[in-house]
Amino acid sequence: MDSTHSHPLLPILDQIPHQPGRTFLHQVESDQWKELGVRKQDRLLIEFRPLKEGDLALILHHGQAILTRYHHLPQTTFTPPSPLQPIRKDDAVLQGVVTCLVRTM
Repeated sequence: MDSTHSHPLLPILDQIPHQPGRTFLHQVESDQWKELGVRKQDRLLIEFRPLKEGDLALILHHGQAILTRYHHLPQTTFTPPSPLQPIRKDDAVLQGVVTCLVRTM
């Protein structure tokens, strides 16, 4: 087995039923989210659940997928990495909440 593509969680993730509307994996294609601790080639397990303060959330904003940090106060906003400005909740389509980050070594 190629050690660059093995990770202790990969067999578990392969067993997860990717049911539309429940959970799915998102492959990160660039380093644009390194400010949030996510690197190119990481995989994010995303699920649909109510948002909590500080959640890492994947949203669609004007047709572009953006990884953001959810903040409830003082306003309900999604904060993407700089230089992008915070995005109002009603100006974004929530794709899901990041529940697990898988980084292949």
